[in-house]
Amino acid sequence: MPNNRTIVDLSFSISHDMLTHPWMPKPRISEFISREQSAGFLAPGVTFALTTVELCGNTATYIDAPSQFHVDAADVAGLSLERMVDVPITVVRVSPEKLPDGRSIGPDVFEGLELAGQAVLVNTGHDRHWGTGGFFKDSPFLTQDAVKALLDAGPGIVGIDSQNIDSGTDNSKPAQNLLLGADIYLLESLTRLDRLPDTGARLTVLPAPIAGVGSYPVRAIAVIDR
Repeated sequence: MPNNRTIVDLSFSISHDMLTHPWMPKPRISEFISREQSAGFLAPGVTFALTTVELCGNTATYIDAPSQFHVDAADVAGLSLERMVDVPITVVRVSPEKLPDGRSIGPDVFEGLELAGQAVLVNTGHDRHWGTGGFFKDSPFLTQDAVKALLDAGPGIVGIDSQNIDSGTDNSKPAQNLLLGADIYLLESLTRLDRLPDTGARLTVLPAPIAGVGSYPVRAIAVIDR
């Protein structure tokens, strides 16, 4: 790896019984075969462990595929690799204290930016609340007008460092419904966006290719070439 390359992990890790949204089940990680059990049928000194994982698709940092809101659209297994590997990033900085209600992100933050084909990652700083109940309260979100601006701009991926890209009280879910309907993938609960330059970094994000699933945790990384 070149010495002038920096890799930033934009994902939260997942652990057994970790704090999640109150209405979501917590992840369960357990041993299907323990090391003690495997020692009983392997050669002396050789062991392994086999685990099972049960979790909700919207756990930690996750991707929404179009099928999450549109039944006949691509699921997680059907997402385009070309759209998720080495994608140019534009980071959009938003200061919640400058928003009218501290949460609603309008279209003005995207004005004058060339976003076609980009991974547009909205940095609000809300990830600082991760690990506390505050992460799931009063999180910043995109307004319908902001969504319309993005539809006009044509990014390939839109992400945010809060727990949901839509308002929890807006049942129309404009970001998820309209952006996914336009085949724009969504990333939610990102972190460390403050470590990225506004432009110049490149995103790679890959979920496990599970058929029939509309959202799933990911390992999202940004590569910065100095």
